[in-house]
Formats: sequence, structure tokens, C-alpha cells
Amino acid sequence: MFSKLSTSQNLLKLLLIVIVNLACLAIAIQPVLAQFGAVPMRVKVFDGDNITLVDRGIKNKVHLACIDAPELLQAEGEHARKVLQNILDDEEIYVRVFKKDKFGRYYGEVIAGGQNANKLMLSLGLAHYDQLQEKDCQGYAEIEAKAQSEHLGVWANGTDVMTPSQFRRDNKLLGVGY
Repeated sequence: MFSKLSTSQNLLKLLLIVIVNLACLAIAIQPVLAQFGAVPMRVKVFDGDNITLVDRGIKNKVHLACIDAPELLQAEGEHARKVLQNILDDEEIYVRVFKKDKFGRYYGEVIAGGQNANKLMLSLGLAHYDQLQEKDCQGYAEIEAKAQSEHLGVWANGTDVMTPSQFRRDNKLLGVGY
């Protein structure tokens, strides 16, 4: 491939190949910002941290990263679902995808009408900060602390509340539902 070219031409070609490969790698490791709102679509809210975006018949399940909302059977669970529905209704939706989770859902931040729905749910006290993806969740601990100090949502009666993950364990709900 390089035999008929001069040494400087070979080096330039090799350098170009390296640069293109590095650019591809840089793109591949960045979180994806997927626009799911470019065309009319339906948003189905399952609970306070799980949604399905339906675009031309294609369903994309999304778990809101960095938060864990109350289960529907918990106090504030149904309220969290309704509030998330109101946040997403009639808005253009983007998802900053961090990864796909073990259930095949996109795991990321949902941006609706320019607002970060994940952080908004947390700020209203309708979700707990989920530290499993700490590197992707800058600012979430502070938002939860503020909601706790203001006794909002699940924190209305103090900070001694059952987390959704504990509720799922106690009620054997792991992997069930959404």
C-alpha cells in the first residue's frame, strides 16, 4: 500500500489514518445525545423514572439516569409518575444516553423543553439520588440535599424513608414490571 510513495508521503498517510481513528474513538466514547422529538411522537410514562418514546411505531425505553423514583405502590409513586408525564407532555425530547442497562433500556438524562427532567424530579423530592453512575451525575447529591432540607415530596416527613430499591427488595419486585 505504501511502497510506491515517498517516506514523507507514507508518514502523512499514516498520520492521517491515526487522526481519523482517534476522532472515531473520541466520538464513540462520548455520551450520545439522541433527539427523539424531531417528529411527532408519543411518550408513555411508566413510573417516575421510566418512559417509552414511540416514534413511527418504534419503541425506545428510557430509564432516567441518576435517580430512583418511588415505585407506583409506594407513597408518592403515582404522584411522581403524573408529574413526570406533565414535564414531558407536548415537549421536544432529547436523551443524553450514557449506556444501555441490563434490561436493554437507554440510561440517560432526559431533556424536555430545555429542562433536565431527571434533575427536576429530584429537585421536587419525587426521586432519590441513585449513586450507581456517580461519574455521570454531577450536581445530583446537592439537588437531593436541597429537596430534603425543604421537606419536599418523599422528604415531607423527614429523611428516614424507604428507598425504592429497598421497597423492591422487600416486595420481591426486582426485574418485574417495566
